[in-house]
Amino acid sequence: MPRLLGVLESQRQLGGASYPPTLERLAELTGDTAAVTSKALSSKEAKARVLLSRAAGGKKKPAPGPVLVLLKGDLQAVAQSDRLLELQLQSARQPDVPAVDLAQLPKGLLPALGRAFKAALEQRLAERRLPRTIGALTGKKPLFFFLADAVLPPAGAPARPAATTAPTDGGPRPAAPGGARTAPADAADAAPTDAPSNGAPAASLAGAPAASLAGAPAASLAGAPAASLAGAPAASLAGAPAASLAGSPDGAPAPSTPAAPFADRFDAAFTALDRDSGGNNYVTLRALRAALPDVPRATFDAELAALRRQRRYSLDPSDGRHHQMAEAEREAGIQEAGNLLVYVARRHDA
Repeated sequence: MPRLLGVLESQRQLGGASYPPTLERLAELTGDTAAVTSKALSSKEAKARVLLSRAAGGKKKPAPGPVLVLLKGDLQAVAQSDRLLELQLQSARQPDVPAVDLAQLPKGLLPALGRAFKAALEQRLAERRLPRTIGALTGKKPLFFFLADAVLPPAGAPARPAATTAPTDGGPRPAAPGGARTAPADAADAAPTDAPSNGAPAASLAGAPAASLAGAPAASLAGAPAASLAGAPAASLAGAPAASLAGSPDGAPAPSTPAAPFADRFDAAFTALDRDSGGNNYVTLRALRAALPDVPRATFDAELAALRRQRRYSLDPSDGRHHQMAEAEREAGIQEAGNLLVYVARRHDA
């Protein structure tokens, strides 16, 4: 029992997604099985200082959701935490009914924790304060849902945002059926009206041989300086790819579309991997590195360090699972202060 309490205290100091740990996670940290840890928590000494968020269940009747282990004095703080809300919503939602009534969310919790949790939810709604991953519909029976579930994908296709073009007026233009971009409404949308930066008049296009433009796609001419086309041999333009003509006035190639920021890609990968693994808010570094294969390890580690400084994520050591881990999982970890950090958890205490 002293060892178990010591682990709980250390996780409490880490905060965020580390506390309160699930029963399974606590067993990993102490090096025992869930059954042994559950038995220890049922002792008179443990009940005087520790609470389980719900009945642990047994082999014949397992608990309907994650069982959190917390110190008694932390009941109110846990009831108001993002972690408990996310775990309860994950347990209560169904694939065909992803939105959950406020009255359903506390079900299964210890009565005292359930009452405090419901009161905290009502206060959250009044203050319009929810985690970034969760939305709510207010009303007589408020509904809570994961924002990821609010996207309606086409039949038989994964959800993704609709593609839009970027017209010169700055307003979004929907894509044409089949993914093709819509044509501009008039010539003013297709090419700039100002004189080129090199001072050549727009009329200098008129002198270019007809054959030099006939084979080039419209998009390949839109951004090109007039001087770079006037007088160019037909063979140099006919059939030339768009990228070779739509360059900058000094002849440099057109810039490629920038990749999404690392933080956005990391958030999306973590959310997907955590959802697939049961929503326990623990994802291995190995899985996250595999989800972002184009990011060099040094860049990945530096960007992740920045997210940790922003208190968006925390890293946990392997501890009780170290001897069971595959070599690839150990290699993907980060050595820090003598510990091998292999688990990533999202923090909600910033």
